[in-house]
Amino acid sequence: MAEKGEVAMRKLTAVLLSLALAGGVVAGCGIPGTTSSVSHKVQTEAQALENKNYQSEAIMTVQMDNNVQKYFVRVSYESKDTYKIELGNADKQINQVILRTPNGMFIVSPSLGKVFRFNGNWAQNQGQIYLYDQLLQRIASDKSVKVSREKDGYAFELPVTPASDVVSKEQVVLSKDLKPQSVTLLDKNGKAAVVITYQSFTTGVEFPKNAFDPQTIAQAGQAAKPTLASDHAFDYIEPPAMYGTKLTDLAQPDPESIIMRYEGGGHHYVLTESALSPGAAGLPSAELVDLYGVPAIYDEAPGTHVANLTWMQNGIQFDLTSNDLSLPELENIAVSTFAEVGK
Repeated sequence: MAEKGEVAMRKLTAVLLSLALAGGVVAGCGIPGTTSSVSHKVQTEAQALENKNYQSEAIMTVQMDNNVQKYFVRVSYESKDTYKIELGNADKQINQVILRTPNGMFIVSPSLGKVFRFNGNWAQNQGQIYLYDQLLQRIASDKSVKVSREKDGYAFELPVTPASDVVSKEQVVLSKDLKPQSVTLLDKNGKAAVVITYQSFTTGVEFPKNAFDPQTIAQAGQAAKPTLASDHAFDYIEPPAMYGTKLTDLAQPDPESIIMRYEGGGHHYVLTESALSPGAAGLPSAELVDLYGVPAIYDEAPGTHVANLTWMQNGIQFDLTSNDLSLPELENIAVSTFAEVGK
C-alpha cells in the first residue's frame, strides 16, 4: 500500500478566506486607522503578487475524532492560470498534485502515473486555504472580519463561508510584512481542526522547465514507484452505512474491483473501488473538491440527477455515485473511508 501519509484527512467543506478588521473585539471597530491602513497594505501586497511567482511550504495538521494526520503542502505559483499544489506525507513524499495550466485543471498522482483533467475556476472558488495570493484578495475585499495586532504581525478571525457543520471559524496569522505564518480552522467548540503552519514563503522563484506539465509530473514518480494495491490481493474499504442506509449488495466483478450498494432511509448510493492503472481521463464538466489532503472530482451526468465523486487513495480509485445525495453528503461518505482499514 502507499505511504500512510496519503491516507487523507477529514471532510471539511470548501473554505473562502475573507478578512476585515476589528481590533480583536468587534468587526469593523477597533484602533483608529487600523482598518484602513492594514486593508491598504493587504490590497497592495495582493496586487503585487499578481505579477510575481512564489513558492511556499507548509505542514498541514488535521485532527478529527481523536485522530491526527500530518501532511506536507508545497505551492508553486507562476500566475493565476499556472500553479500547482503538491500534497504529500510528513516526509515530503508527494502523493497527489493539484495542477492549473491554461489548458485546464488537473489532479495528478505521480506514483501512479494517473492524470485527471477537468475545467473550473477552483482557485477563486475553493483554493484560498492553499493559494496565498487568493488569501490576500479575500483579506482585502471582505468587510466582516476581526483583526488584532500581534507582537510580530496581525491575527485575523472570520467565519467560514459557506457555513459548515464541522468548522465554524478561521484564524489567519500574518507577519508584519504580510507573509503567511499560519491558517487555522476551528470547530464549533473553538478547537483547532486543521492547522497549516508555514515553513517558508519565497517570491521570485525560477521554476524548472516543464514544472507545470501534467504528463511530466505523472511520469516523474514512476522511477521510484511504490508497491501498489494491484501488486497484492485487492484490499477494499467498506465504509460505515450512513443516512439510514445499510449495505445491501457487495460484488466483485473482477479481481481488482469491488462494487458496494447501500440502500435505506430514502437514499441509495453505490461505491466502486478499483485498482488504479496509469493513464489520463478527461472530465470537462467536473469540478475539484478539496477534502483537505485528498483532492476529489465532483461531476453530474448531463440531463440527470446522478452525481459522482471520485478520489484516489492508496493506489485505489473510489467512485461514489448517487441520484439523491447532496455534495456535502457525498463528501461525508468519502471521508468516512479514510479511517477504515482495507479488507
